[in-house]
Amino acid sequence: MRSILLVDDEHKLLKIFQLSLKKRGYTVFTAANGQEARKKIKDLEVDIIFLDLKLPDCNGVDLLREFTSLYPKKIYILMTAYGNIENAVTAMKAGAFDYIIKPAKIEQISIVIEKAIEWLRVKEENNVLKEKLKQTSMVEEIFGASSVMKKIFQLVERVSTTDANVLIQGESGTGKSLIAKSIHHLSYRSKAPFIPVNCASIPEQLLETELFGHKKGAFTGAQSNRKGKFEAANGGTIFLDEIGEVSPAFQAKLLQVTQDKTYIPVGSDEVNQVDVRIIAATNRNLKTMVEEGAFREDLYYRLNIVDIYIPTLRERKDDIPLLLEKFLEGFRKKDKRNYDIDRDALHVLKNYNWPGNVRELENAVERAVVMCQDTTLFIDDFPMEIRDFKENDDLSETNLENNKPLPEKLESIEKQLILKALDEATGQPAAAAKMLGISRQNLLYKMNKYFQKE
Repeated sequence: MRSILLVDDEHKLLKIFQLSLKKRGYTVFTAANGQEARKKIKDLEVDIIFLDLKLPDCNGVDLLREFTSLYPKKIYILMTAYGNIENAVTAMKAGAFDYIIKPAKIEQISIVIEKAIEWLRVKEENNVLKEKLKQTSMVEEIFGASSVMKKIFQLVERVSTTDANVLIQGESGTGKSLIAKSIHHLSYRSKAPFIPVNCASIPEQLLETELFGHKKGAFTGAQSNRKGKFEAANGGTIFLDEIGEVSPAFQAKLLQVTQDKTYIPVGSDEVNQVDVRIIAATNRNLKTMVEEGAFREDLYYRLNIVDIYIPTLRERKDDIPLLLEKFLEGFRKKDKRNYDIDRDALHVLKNYNWPGNVRELENAVERAVVMCQDTTLFIDDFPMEIRDFKENDDLSETNLENNKPLPEKLESIEKQLILKALDEATGQPAAAAKMLGISRQNLLYKMNKYFQKE
């Protein structure tokens, strides 16, 4: 449990809150004025500080500014009377996490403390992620701390020291092209060209001349000799992306260059030799295509000297927080703004299935950065399909607890709705009750039922 410092000159109020919070398991310290508060915050390990606006020897806002500059990692909550709302807003701008209007109930204080503890936890998790970010196994821009990604990094490092052809398989958006670039940049060929070719985007009738080049007069419009991609990649690496889209007729022409690194330009009789490493990639199952007769078996085995399978993002969800932090860090540097993700949004992002994989995640973060009003990314800032998933996920999280009887499931849903309303009403029961459509007394009864630990 966290430790709390209560700073107020009302001794009776301090005593009541101290006893009540201790019963809830918190370590509680008190101070009756600014001077005493300065000593205790310096000498004691406290996480959350409640500050009254009016203290005998100083102004609460001034004390808040002093403390936030000296102890920025702590959380400060302001306590103010009804007539001091404007001062409370000023204090929030000065660094307060929240404020409570006096006279306050212990239930209100408990809710604000729980919110503060959750915020501390998120901040600590972010710090851990940032530290982990520095220590994560990385190959160029490929990212991940999961065991499956670490194995891929090891394989990439090993294969990069060889000249073996590599076949990279995985869904679209998983990072196959980045793996190919990493193999090239880690190899002795790194100073030579890396030439990517998307085989699916080039019409079949142009693919041969695109890869192998042509001689002047080879066909109508061939007014001069033209180098192909293989010649351009000489000494380096050629990356044949979407190799599964190549027709069987052209597969036969690719076989020669994969076997002995020779090819014949279109319209020529000369056999050209090339020193090039071949890396191919596909989002299709080439083994199944071989069995169905849609892909040549001999070409498959020539390309597949070393095979690397890139898992989908849903297969390595442990990497999602780390990837989010990586993308956010890029936007922080670019925009000079300290972007962060709301904890509810983070929960949804970690549970979403990401059919577009890492590419979809990166695009979603970019969209949220553009749409966010401040520096915190909320779920409403993300694309519609993720927002729709959130709406379905809200109830499924409790409804799918199949081992619980229906009354317990309903209680769990009710607790979530109450917490959400209290959060939106900044801990004020009357406003939360109005949102929920129930009386204040009914809400206080339910809060006592669900959240009291006494």
